[in-house]
Amino acid sequence: MSIANAKGQQGQNDMTTQRRKNEANLRVALQYYSSCGKLQDDHSLEQVTPGLATLEFMKRNCPEGTKLEDFCIQSGQYFEFEQYKYGDIIFHYGDIGDKVYVILKGEVAVLVPRSESEVEAEREDISQAKQPFDFEMFWKNKKPLKQIYIEVLLAQLNSQVYFKDNVCMFKKVFQFYSGQSFGDVALISDKPRTASILVTSDHIYLISMCKKDFKILCEKSVLEMNQTLDYFVKLFPNIGRMQINKFIQFFHKIDLPPQQWLWREGEQVKFFLLILKGRVEVKQQQLPLYQVSDNSFIGHEEILDNITFRQYTCKTLDNTTAYYMEYEDFNSARKTSPDIVKLLIEKAKLMTSYLEQRKEEVKKGQIYIEPLCLPVERRLVKDMFVIKSPRKNEVRSNQPKCLSYFDITKFNKQKAKPNTINLQQSISEDLFFSKEKNIKTTRSPSYLTQKLSPINKQMKEILMKKFKLNFKFNALQSFQISSCKSVHDFGSKSRFKTEPSIDN
Repeated sequence: MSIANAKGQQGQNDMTTQRRKNEANLRVALQYYSSCGKLQDDHSLEQVTPGLATLEFMKRNCPEGTKLEDFCIQSGQYFEFEQYKYGDIIFHYGDIGDKVYVILKGEVAVLVPRSESEVEAEREDISQAKQPFDFEMFWKNKKPLKQIYIEVLLAQLNSQVYFKDNVCMFKKVFQFYSGQSFGDVALISDKPRTASILVTSDHIYLISMCKKDFKILCEKSVLEMNQTLDYFVKLFPNIGRMQINKFIQFFHKIDLPPQQWLWREGEQVKFFLLILKGRVEVKQQQLPLYQVSDNSFIGHEEILDNITFRQYTCKTLDNTTAYYMEYEDFNSARKTSPDIVKLLIEKAKLMTSYLEQRKEEVKKGQIYIEPLCLPVERRLVKDMFVIKSPRKNEVRSNQPKCLSYFDITKFNKQKAKPNTINLQQSISEDLFFSKEKNIKTTRSPSYLTQKLSPINKQMKEILMKKFKLNFKFNALQSFQISSCKSVHDFGSKSRFKTEPSIDN
């Protein structure tokens, strides 16, 4: 328990440091927007550009091929300044999304409805309490102090949506601070708000952009978000789109080069990965155990089992594109996406059992690495299209040229059974498809008759006789030329080797 508290305290300190750094970067932008409300002149936009360029919102939505500074100047004129005080609701659960917000200074809490089981359990506890009921004193030692403060704020709203019969109907799952943005999910998906936003700092200063301007300027983000949502819907076909939408907002996309160490055995657990495309190798004690590829989760086993240190080493083998989610973000996401967490637990059990199996195989000397079976298998083109040449066992993908018609004909002839009836016709076809284009081909008489078809029987016999006479004359002339050679030339038996003719 002490380890978990120490880790939580470390995460809180890191968040405070990052928040103060963001506030320092956005100090100039806060001064200009708070005094003008909306910036129109070029000088003011140039002054706030360095601060806006540090925002993750700008980096994520900047179109490819556009300089970040230019995009900040273009987008800066569409932002409008807003401010709220402690306890205000910026927007409610179920509202129609009309704006996206960027926090210049302050903090907000993200609230989602509690499950029916949680509400009923709390009602039973309250029913057994002494009367008159004091909310703060009753929950003082049963809930975190920050959670009690939030529930008291919701009770002061005098709305049964948030507080009913001394039971809080919403719970905090996340918080945003200076330099972060929120509210873009509803604009991209054109769905109602999936959470309420409550101000938890004394004051909060924001800049907002309307839905119309956001979709024009951030077309890239809208397209990528829709593509990401469609991908996860296919990955989790039995999960509702609303729950998937809440879960994927904590994911960040990253491109990794080959041979990149993701983590080493014994390091602290900080995140887990979903491999979109690529290949990752898992090792333990320097021994390769298995590989995972597309659509595979990796690194979530330790997080689900509350293990703080890595049990194995992991590195990329190919250029890899993946989504990653940090440890703290996952703890927030698991509250809003219980069905997805159940699937991840099942995958973690499968991965753990496979890991144990591979350990046993390695101990026995079976160190051949087999990739984990996946629903979608990625194969390379050179593995799918391998064509062997009849002369040389060459791979077509390694040749700069295509196979010739002659090669294809020879390859097909080797596969086919020999046909003695059409032997002469096949010989003439081989000559025709030869690479030497200047060789004249000899057609069989059957070919000539087919061209003259229909024809009577007498004409066929005349053509057959004419073809035989021409063939004999050519053979005799060839023999007379060879007879003029010396007697020594006839010593080679290959001289008398002739091809079979139609007369034989």
